Amino acid sequence: MFDIVRRALRWRVLLAALLLAGFAVSEAQAQEQADERCFPETGYCISGRIRTFWEQNGGLAAFGLPISPQREESFEGEPFQAQWFERARLELHPENQPPYDVQLGRLGALQLLQEGRDWFAFPRSEPREECLFFPETGHNVCGAFLRAWQANGIDLDGSGPVAGAQPYAESLALFGLPLSDEMTETVEGQEYTVQWFERARFELHPENQPPYDVLLGRLGAALVGYNEATPATLIGTLWRLESFGPDSAPVEAVAASPATIDFGSDSRVSGMTGCNGFGGSYRVEGDEIVFESIISTLRACDGPVNQQEREVLRALQGRVRYALSANQLRLLYDGSTLTFVASQPPTAATVTGTVTYRERIALPPDARVQVLLLDISRQDAPATQIAEALIEPGARQVPIPFTLTYDPRQIDERNTYAVRATIEAGGQLLFTTTEAVLVITQGHPTTVELVLQGAS
Repeated sequence: MFDIVRRALRWRVLLAALLLAGFAVSEAQAQEQADERCFPETGYCISGRIRTFWEQNGGLAAFGLPISPQREESFEGEPFQAQWFERARLELHPENQPPYDVQLGRLGALQLLQEGRDWFAFPRSEPREECLFFPETGHNVCGAFLRAWQANGIDLDGSGPVAGAQPYAESLALFGLPLSDEMTETVEGQEYTVQWFERARFELHPENQPPYDVLLGRLGAALVGYNEATPATLIGTLWRLESFGPDSAPVEAVAASPATIDFGSDSRVSGMTGCNGFGGSYRVEGDEIVFESIISTLRACDGPVNQQEREVLRALQGRVRYALSANQLRLLYDGSTLTFVASQPPTAATVTGTVTYRERIALPPDARVQVLLLDISRQDAPATQIAEALIEPGARQVPIPFTLTYDPRQIDERNTYAVRATIEAGGQLLFTTTEAVLVITQGHPTTVELVLQGAS
């Protein structure tokens, strides 16, 4: 009897706990939904610190509508939560105290980078009266753009909006430093006077009454997919040079002598200048690539190819900025740009043939055949291995077929390639080629018979 009562009490306690838990979950969900502010124009909602920051620091005029959910992004390999808006990307950094736990992405600098424009190369100016001069970048902000810059900012001290000009630090936190002076650009088919900042692009619309005569460009809408495309595009793609040289006067790449660059997933970089091969290491740091220990072969180059090679190797020294858009890669350095386009990697190629010898003796059961594809172009250096095939024939006897699979991107039509082979057993060399058998380039075949000689 008492057992029945105890079991009944336990079930009642458990049921009550489940009901309370369900109520708590429902209450939490209701609270979370109540915290959201949704926008039917785009179908996205904002909540939590991002909503608070958006509402307290300019809202629709400063940031625009949300155009993505809050989601994980990454920068320099570090993940963080972010949400994209028409004019901004708001990033959550909970390791910082408010208001610095929400930060704005540098979309102005990023958009210029995407367009292949080096803002360091923009003309600089001297301080001017009635303008605010920024010595850090060498640019003035004047007139309507200055009024707009000073009238808006991030509320850093919690005092709320103030009439007139905002504190310098608060305007700087919202827009960043100017990256250009005023310039004329085409935006959505119309010409406007614009000025670039680290986090924004100011556009002058004289058809509007102040303060709406200065609007912010929709950089968030232009860049919302940037992080998703970058890592997969840079690495594992063969890039072919399209143009090089100063931004003011780019030079078309030499089509007959293509230059290429290939970023490997192992932090190695390699390619061709159009005349010589090069290789070394690299690492990506944000919007920059750091090249290290780049070395190249030393064949003499003539005319336009020599000019192309000099520019390629000059760009691969130390730290350069890079920009990716669709199938294009730009390396930005010293007011110049290398522009590459993605090239479909060729399929693997092969050299095939047979290995044999003239002696009428059988191979031992533990025999092993090694066949090498080598670049033997340089007389003053060891041969470079391109491919290898290792065969354990077992009970098979000669002729023994082989296939050497290689990456055709490693082949230079002006170089000399050869196949060599050995047969050994028990650590002892039995047979070897005594002459290089030429293959691939300069009219040589890709199917050969290798006749080995007995090792003396």
